[in-house]
Amino acid sequence: MNFPAFHQWKDAFTHLFFPHICPGCNSDLVNEQQMVCSSCMMNLPYTGFQDIKNNPVEKLFWGRTNIRNAFSVFYFIIDTPLQRMIHQIKYKNNQSLGIYLGNIMGNALHHYSNTYPIDILIPMPLHPKKEYRRGYNQSDLLCEGIKENLGIPFRNDVLLRNFNTSTQTKKSRIERWENVSNVFALHHVESISDKHILLIDDVITTGASTEACAALLLKNKAASVSICSLAYTL
Repeated sequence: MNFPAFHQWKDAFTHLFFPHICPGCNSDLVNEQQMVCSSCMMNLPYTGFQDIKNNPVEKLFWGRTNIRNAFSVFYFIIDTPLQRMIHQIKYKNNQSLGIYLGNIMGNALHHYSNTYPIDILIPMPLHPKKEYRRGYNQSDLLCEGIKENLGIPFRNDVLLRNFNTSTQTKKSRIERWENVSNVFALHHVESISDKHILLIDDVITTGASTEACAALLLKNKAASVSICSLAYTL
């Protein structure tokens, strides 16, 4: 038997009945090793905020908590490939895609991490019941991808969420803060002492939950906290 020809036939047969689809646009991916199609990759809406002082994400936290820096790697825009990718990660169990996008975040963070060395990555926590139902925390996946790229360790056992909050929709800024200010708790406090922490989130909208976590880390003797999300809602 001609084994190369057999494997080519097998791959074609597998691809016919189990197609490899781009999570951003649903186009067919012929290369089984490819995670996202070239078109979606070329059109990802990068912000460049990690290299811009006083960027819109950083301004969200002005007068709210004393962070070092804040930025998002992409803009979150409705009905775009990136939104569909985030949906795949959060609701379709596409964990590999989460790590892949985390790796892209790591690429964007190279210059920043050289300028402001990061000691620990800490993911924004989910409520345990939500994480149990989903099977994972999407921010953990992003941290794993950043760790693969930059070699920075991450801890998902430090910052914990105690209970679910009611929806933030239609709440004022003060009501949003009151809704999350007592939800988070810290374990292994000694691990953050005198450390520069990069707090990782998937999408920043109001920043209320992220602000509460940053304030808690600083209150418990973290040297400094920066914030990075995969995307920022316009």
